[in-house]
Amino acid sequence: MNSVIYLDHAATCRMRPEAIAAMTEAMEHTFGNASPSYSIARDAKRCLDNARAALAETIGAGWNEIFFTSGGTESDNWALTGTAEALQDKGKHIIVSAIEHHAILHTCEYLESRGFSVTRLPVDSEGRVRPEELADELNARPDTILVSVMAANNEIGTLEDIGTLCRYTHDHGALFHTDAVQAYGKTDALNVSAVPVDLFSASAHKIGGPKGIGFLYVRNGTRLQSLIHGGSQERGRRAGTENVPAAAGFAAAAKAAFANMENETRAERELQAYFRERLLAAFGERSGDSPAPSGILWNGPVPGDDRLANNISVSFPGVSAESLLISLDLAGICASGGSACTTGALDPSHVIMAVSGDRKRAEGTIRFTTGPENTKEEIDRTIEVLGEALQRIRTM
Repeated sequence: MNSVIYLDHAATCRMRPEAIAAMTEAMEHTFGNASPSYSIARDAKRCLDNARAALAETIGAGWNEIFFTSGGTESDNWALTGTAEALQDKGKHIIVSAIEHHAILHTCEYLESRGFSVTRLPVDSEGRVRPEELADELNARPDTILVSVMAANNEIGTLEDIGTLCRYTHDHGALFHTDAVQAYGKTDALNVSAVPVDLFSASAHKIGGPKGIGFLYVRNGTRLQSLIHGGSQERGRRAGTENVPAAAGFAAAAKAAFANMENETRAERELQAYFRERLLAAFGERSGDSPAPSGILWNGPVPGDDRLANNISVSFPGVSAESLLISLDLAGICASGGSACTTGALDPSHVIMAVSGDRKRAEGTIRFTTGPENTKEEIDRTIEVLGEALQRIRTM
């Protein structure tokens, strides 16, 4: 692994040592099922409850508002489907943004097949939902029961104004859900006491925890039908034996992520700015009616408070992102063409299409996402390999 340059932290990242230690401890000493009442089970339940309380603290929630799931996809599915089924007596209209993760968009398609209607709000050229457009849609559709807008976009890093969007939604009387899978552990602006979302999805492996576990925050009093039926786990709302070691690892990763957030964000912001400078110096930037012959297009906001600190999304119009990614991979550099969940799909990125409407731009887009271990030397090597690949592709 030492020769690999890993620049796909939005897909997943290495487990933090704290998470590995917590999981190892739980697997060695807390093997019980958390449901029975004997001592070994009580030890497992205590470990599970401690993890739940620790995760709740990171977002200012109560311990009884955190429900463990198998990850972000299940949390998103549960938030939308559970709300739709619980509130269909009030209305059958849902609003989402056009750039949501497919865990949201495909769930919306399922709900449409069940008789619900869904509005997909457009975004501006940097991926932002316009609050006034949400307000207009809410006023036009009094049957709206739920609005779901992601806190941070997984492809272009845009941070949405969740506070304002949530306020407009509540003024209308609907519930608000945010897919915070990319934002959780990377911004402290999502405390639910300050930003009163009703539902909040998070995933462990995006912050150095284990794969296969996440949580759904459900504000007390929120009506939500169960998605998975069976036993009485998770206070009767989500059946299935809880994964105690994974919960312990998730909590340990979250504690470390929030404790180190300021330092990690500062380092990633500096590297993001350096990466952008090197890209522009090496390839130029296309703009207006006079594109540079081999220029790039920057996707999403410029580095700053409106963008995740570790996200770099650039387009090489007229060049196949797949060809570039193969060249990078052969050089030991890991990146993606967009969401890790859709890489390999034939269709261009729905996010880039939503912000630009340009298919060639979408087909030539690469996403780099850095982590605390990345260095400027690795960025320099990446720029070098990109330059060699572009020269080879354009002379073929």
